Amino acid sequence: MRVDACGAVPEAGPIQVHERVTSMQSKTVDVGAVIDSAKFFPVPFVISIMMIIIMLTDGFDLFTMGYVGPHLIEDWGLSRQDLGPVNSAGLIGMAIGSVALGWLGDRIGRKRAYVTCLFFLFVGSILCYYSNSLTELTLWRGVTGLGLGGVTPLATTLISEWTSAKVRSVVVACVIVSVPLGGTLAGIVEQFVIPQYGWRAMFMIGAIVPLILFALFSYLLPESPKYMAQHRELHPKLARALNRLLGEKRFDGTENFVVHEGGQRSSHWFTTIWNSYYRRATTLIWTAFAVNSFVLYLFTNYLRILLESGGQPSEIGSRGLSLFSLGAAFGSIGGAFFIGWFGSRWVGSGLAFIGAAATGFIAVTLLGEATSTFQLLTLCLLAGASVNGMQAFMYAVAAHSYPTEIRGSAVGMAQTFSRVGAVLSPSVASFYFAMQPTPHVSTFFWFVAGCALVTTLSFYLIPSHIPPSRAVAAATPAPEPQVLEKPALEK
Repeated sequence: MRVDACGAVPEAGPIQVHERVTSMQSKTVDVGAVIDSAKFFPVPFVISIMMIIIMLTDGFDLFTMGYVGPHLIEDWGLSRQDLGPVNSAGLIGMAIGSVALGWLGDRIGRKRAYVTCLFFLFVGSILCYYSNSLTELTLWRGVTGLGLGGVTPLATTLISEWTSAKVRSVVVACVIVSVPLGGTLAGIVEQFVIPQYGWRAMFMIGAIVPLILFALFSYLLPESPKYMAQHRELHPKLARALNRLLGEKRFDGTENFVVHEGGQRSSHWFTTIWNSYYRRATTLIWTAFAVNSFVLYLFTNYLRILLESGGQPSEIGSRGLSLFSLGAAFGSIGGAFFIGWFGSRWVGSGLAFIGAAATGFIAVTLLGEATSTFQLLTLCLLAGASVNGMQAFMYAVAAHSYPTEIRGSAVGMAQTFSRVGAVLSPSVASFYFAMQPTPHVSTFFWFVAGCALVTTLSFYLIPSHIPPSRAVAAATPAPEPQVLEKPALEK
């Protein structure tokens, strides 16, 4: 809203760009409205490319242990169970890093926290390279996990605060889907590097790339405009950033930049996400995150084994897992385009339901005497599109659900809770395989389908969904030719 010379307070649209003279020298500018009015090219596009590069690096380091593990077992004479603490240390580090670095991003800025993640990736990976015992590798993998845990929530937060509402969900999906693509890249590199240079070379690559990005992005990566708006001393820097975003010199740094966001704040970020305004959203977001991660890790780690247990050849199991991973791109990016048109509630819930149905049909297919290979692989692709797509959607909805000053901490905490599902998945799978007699594999898929339905319901019930872009556009009034109003004393 703005107050005119006569004291009248006219109504304003939800994202109307408004400037109000508070003194002879300053005017109030809604940063969110400026960002929503800006074009995607070139500034948000370049920032998105930076985020994708970092997320590819994150995915490379995340999946490195999976490719190094078999060679490590052979080189050090270990058993598969011996690698359990190493993988657990990585998950624990990720859980700590997602909260700690998300909180740090809210305190010292997204950019500083983000480059801190790259520093942890470098230090952890280089120390893994020089490890000579399982204890050392476990410890340093935990350090790497700190950086891995912080990258995703900070990337989601930063890209959400630099892109307009029209393209935000699509861009977030492209950024998140870069993680499994980074894992695929690690698999390709592993085939050439390990035979020539040994397993340690993978950790060296995982250290050198973050170090290069640390040096480059410490200079190139811009700070979040909404974070700068909350710190008066950063307003001149914010003015220059917004001028680059708009491609014209509209601000000089004397403005009073603000961020208009709904919700109720408490004294601390954790009490804020659990106050009466955010409690329902927090509960449902955490539930959807945890259950979907549980399903994702079950598929990722056990799909091949389960298909082979159901009587399928090993090449079909391998192909099914590859198609499940390939579905990530279709589900994340394709679904994000639909979110722009129809909003996140129906698109995300519909995609989650498709995943539940596909998983149930996998169970039915494996029960048949003559299994259709084409049908089975198609269902694996659909399940992958659903489960991986939902991971991207939940980050976008979580970032949309909380205000700027706690967004990094809130998204980081949601990601930490998702690790609960990830950690539980091996225990549930081990319990199933230990049952005597072991139930038919279709029973396991029915159980997973039920979990996917829980994701569907919890995601649908989240109260703070991303609205359709058509609704946002309809609610946005046409810009006025001149929004600056002279105070009465100048008339």
